[in-house]
Amino acid sequence: MNYRHIYHAGNFADVFKHAILCLVIEHLKRKDAPFAVIDTHAGAGLYDIAGPEAQKTGEFARGYGQIAAADPPAALAPYRAAVARVNPGPALRFYPGSPLLALALMRPKDRLVACELHPEEA
Repeated sequence: MNYRHIYHAGNFADVFKHAILCLVIEHLKRKDAPFAVIDTHAGAGLYDIAGPEAQKTGEFARGYGQIAAADPPAALAPYRAAVARVNPGPALRFYPGSPLLALALMRPKDRLVACELHPEEA
């Protein structure tokens, strides 16, 4: 299968899985013990949602674009903060994939293992 994350970055499925990932990491941090996140389909990690690939499908606008324009529940605050960190200004230009979201929330003692099959993405 030839799946390129950039065409689907920030779509409704990303919002669902990334929100859950952030909630799980926040839960794991309640204990002092270190933990590991293993991402078996890491992708590039950061996506330019203004680029032609992302614009071709428009999936971001129907996914995270709606979250950004809404008043979401407080539980989504860590997720939204991680997305905001990769955007230097008020405009949304970049969307972090799972590896960057995880790293944004993990502590120095925690570990991330990111795997990606496509050489262009890795």
